[in-house]
Amino acid sequence: MKLRCHSYVALLLAVFSLTVLSACREDEAEGEKAGVRELVKVGDMVPEFTLTDADGQEITSSSLRGKTFLLSFFDTTCPDCQKELPVLQQIYETYKDVVPVLNVPRSQTLDVAKAYWSQAGLTMPLYSATDNALYYKFATSGIPRTYVVDGDGLVRAVMTDSPLADFTTIDDVLRPLAGSEGEVESGYTRLILKLKLPAPDRGEEGEFFKNEYLISHFAIYLFDSKTKNYVTKATVDDPEPVDASDHNYDAGYDITYIIRSMRVKVGLYDIFAVANYDKIPDDIENEKAFLNLIDTESYPTGIEPYIPEKGAIMSNHANSLLKTDLTPWDGKNCYVKIEMERVLAKLQIGIKEQLFELRDYHNEKYADVKITNYKLVNLNKCFYLFQHTDRMEELTEQPDFRKAEDFTEYEDENGQYIVDPHFYDKKADESTIASLGSIYASWFGDFNTDNFAAMPPAGTYGYAYIMENTSFKTSQKNGYSAGIVFKAAVSPVSVWLYDVNSNSLKKEARPEYWGDAIYLYKNQFYGSIQAINAGSSLGLDELAHYTNQQLKNYGIKKCSFNQGVYETYYTYWIRHRMNSTNPMGPMSYGIGRNNFYKIRIAGVSGLGDSMIEPEIARDNYPNSYLDIE
Repeated sequence: MKLRCHSYVALLLAVFSLTVLSACREDEAEGEKAGVRELVKVGDMVPEFTLTDADGQEITSSSLRGKTFLLSFFDTTCPDCQKELPVLQQIYETYKDVVPVLNVPRSQTLDVAKAYWSQAGLTMPLYSATDNALYYKFATSGIPRTYVVDGDGLVRAVMTDSPLADFTTIDDVLRPLAGSEGEVESGYTRLILKLKLPAPDRGEEGEFFKNEYLISHFAIYLFDSKTKNYVTKATVDDPEPVDASDHNYDAGYDITYIIRSMRVKVGLYDIFAVANYDKIPDDIENEKAFLNLIDTESYPTGIEPYIPEKGAIMSNHANSLLKTDLTPWDGKNCYVKIEMERVLAKLQIGIKEQLFELRDYHNEKYADVKITNYKLVNLNKCFYLFQHTDRMEELTEQPDFRKAEDFTEYEDENGQYIVDPHFYDKKADESTIASLGSIYASWFGDFNTDNFAAMPPAGTYGYAYIMENTSFKTSQKNGYSAGIVFKAAVSPVSVWLYDVNSNSLKKEARPEYWGDAIYLYKNQFYGSIQAINAGSSLGLDELAHYTNQQLKNYGIKKCSFNQGVYETYYTYWIRHRMNSTNPMGPMSYGIGRNNFYKIRIAGVSGLGDSMIEPEIARDNYPNSYLDIE
C-alpha cells in the first residue's frame, strides 16, 4: 500500500514538473512573439513597467528613477520562493525607508498572495503586473527571481534559485547603493546595525539551548568620542532574528539580528549595546558613569537554572566600537556590526559512571561510591554590565575604569585579566575572606546541606548559568573561587565491628549491622572508635567526642548514615581553561562571562569529607579525590 501511495505521489510530481516546464516554454514562445529574445540581465537598463497595488495605485519604473529598488517575482506554492520570501522581508524591514521592495506574484492573483502573506507574517507590499509583457522580460525561466536596480535604472544584480540569495548577499549589493539624499537632512545619517551572537561549542546537548541567545529588548547608546558625554540612544523590542537554518550568514554564529536604520547626527562616537536589560537610568550623563554600572539585583542568587523568558542580559565588548566614524560615504547609510555576549557563563555537570569503585593498594575493592547530588558554591551576586580587565603586572591599587580604552580584550597571563566587581577586595588572609561572605550566594563559609540538585544519570548533563567570578592568583582560596560540592552515597564491601564478648574484630558485610556511622582508616571501614583501636595502634579515647577535623588529623574519615545511605562529600573548584589541560594563567581558578564550562566526573580515587566544614584559607588544588574531565 505504501509503495502504491509513493508511486502515486511521484506521478503527481512528474505531472506537475512537466506542467511547469510546459508553462515556461509557452512563456518563452509568447515572449519571442512579443519581440523579447532574452531576459533582463546585469548591466541592462531596466525596461519600462507599470505595477498596481491592492488599492489600484500604480507605480512605474519612471517614478522610481533616482532610487535603488528591488523587483522580485515569486509564486507562493514554490518551495524555493517560500524560503526566499522571509529573506526579502528582512531586507524590506532593514531598508524600507530608503529602498522600495516590489513583490510581484508570477502566476497568482493578489488575493491569493495576500492570504499567504497573512499566514506567513509578511508585511512587504504586493503588486500585480498590468500585462504579461512584464513576465516575458523578467521571469520566464525560473522563480524566485529578484533584480536590484540602482537610481540610474541600471540592473546591478540578479538573484535566482541557483543558489538562493541570503540576506548578506543582497545586503552587500544594496548597502553601497542605498543612498539617503532627501531621506535625512544634511548633517545626519542612517545607522544600520547587525548584531552577531557567538555560539561556542555547547556539547552533545547543544540543540537544547537555542534560547541562550534570545534578544527581546535591545538598546544602543552613543557617546561623543571626544567629550565622552552622552548623545543619544535607540531601543528596539522583539527584533526578528535572521533565520540561519537555511542560510549560513556568519560561520561560527548561531543567530544574527538586523536592526533597521536609526537617524544619527554625523560624528565620531563610542558605541555600546545592551540587550534584555532595563536598569540603565535615563539621566545617564557620561561614559564613565555608564561603564561603571554594577548590577546587584538581576541575578541575586548568582545562578539561573534556565535562561529567563526575556533572554539573558548581554552587552558588546566595551572597546570594540570606540571612535566609530558615522560619516556616510557619498551619501550612503552607515553600517555597523556588533558582537554581543551574555553576562552569564554556562556550566554543565555530569558523571561518566553511575558507580565508582574504591580500591586499596592491592587493587582490592573496599567500597562503591555513587555521586547523587551537587550544589554550586561561592557564586557572585553582582556583575559589571561591561567586562572589565586590568594588567597583572600593576596591582598596587584599584584602577578607575573611567574610559572605555581600559576595557581591552583578554590577552594572557602577563597581559589583561578579566575582573569582577569585587576583584580588588579579595585578599589571601582568612579574616578578609570571612568578611566578604555577603558578596556571594551560597557562600562556602556558611555551607549547609540544603538545596542540592540531583545528579543526572551517567552520560547526561545537568546545567545552570552562573555569574562571573575571578580573583588574584595569589588569593585563590576557597573563600573566593566558584566551586561545586558533590554529595555521594558510600557502600562498603564490609565493615569491621568490635565484638565485646571476644574482645576482637568481626568482618560484617550486612549493612543493617553497621550502625549510624562508619569510619575509614587505611582503606578499611570500622563500625566504631573502639573497633579502630582494636585494629590499629592509635589508642584513641573511646569515650571522647572527636570532631571531623580531629579524626582527619589521625587519618580517619567518617561517614554518617542519613536517609538510607552513608554520605560523603567532595569539593571541586571550577577551573578556567582554554581547550587544553594547562591552566589559563591567572584565571586558572576563575569564571568568565559568555564562556562554556563542561565538567564530568570520570573517576573517584578516595573517600570524601564526612561533612562540609570549610577550611577557608587552604589552597584550591588538589581537590578531594575527584578525577574531573
